Amino acid sequence: MNLDGAQLKGFLFAIEGVGAVFVGLFLSVYLWGLRDVPRDVVYHSQPIFRILLSAFGVFLIVLVLTAAILSVLVKKKL
Repeated sequence: MNLDGAQLKGFLFAIEGVGAVFVGLFLSVYLWGLRDVPRDVVYHSQPIFRILLSAFGVFLIVLVLTAAILSVLVKKKL
């Protein structure tokens, strides 16, 4: 399997982008809950945020596993 530079760069950009969205969403929801009184409120247990975090998390795991599989396939070709 041969990947040119543009394909590899696009794939890695997608992985990094999904990871950044996941981390940004999780941190914003978590820190948003810390500003409220009482201090034990967290919003990542709310259904809308849980669904979003689950979707981005699953997508990120799929992309990371795909990257691992592609790295093995590309190494075997070399």
